[in-house]
Amino acid sequence: MEINIVEERNDFLKFEVKGTSHTMMNLLRKTLVENKNVNIVMYSVPHPLLEGFMFELEGEKGANVDKELKKAIADLKGDMKEFRAAWKKAK
Repeated sequence: MEINIVEERNDFLKFEVKGTSHTMMNLLRKTLVENKNVNIVMYSVPHPLLEGFMFELEGEKGANVDKELKKAIADLKGDMKEFRAAWKKAK
């Protein structure tokens, strides 16, 4: 996976992601949408023949979107650990 930051301010972050799928982008988007410090979160496919996604995140005034993105990633990691434990118990 490759990530390139396109634009970064305290309350705004735009980056390009290559080497992943809609599944990962939707999980990240959904987790960030549930965050009260995040106003806008979206991703797009710049062109169907090109690899990658463009991801944009805008936070509340004064919010640190880098911090909110890291929190979302940690939350997803925790959710996967919980799912793994539940799956092992089911087997």
